[in-house]
Amino acid sequence: MDKINKSDMASEPSAALTYGMSYQLRESGLLDAVSRLSREDKKCLIRYIHGTEEPDAEQFENIEDNRTPYTMEELNARIDEAEIAIDKGEGKSFEEMMDGFRKELLWLK
Repeated sequence: MDKINKSDMASEPSAALTYGMSYQLRESGLLDAVSRLSREDKKCLIRYIHGTEEPDAEQFENIEDNRTPYTMEELNARIDEAEIAIDKGEGKSFEEMMDGFRKELLWLK
């Protein structure tokens, strides 16, 4: 009977945690990188992943995108509108915008 090299065998927790993952994900090095994160960074990563998941994302996979790209005239008109709004003092300041990002993206300090 051949001896089994225990280092070649996956541990139960490791096998259970990776069950259902694609080969590419398991071999990508991402799991190793995540395992080295601090507990707080792992929590932030989990919140980020949950925040980016689309409910019922499968329904969007087969939808055709019939939108046409903006023309240069349309883009320039939008830029002109934004510049007029800025001149009028409308919109948010850079600091207000960054404060909003910091609230939404917890890893920004």
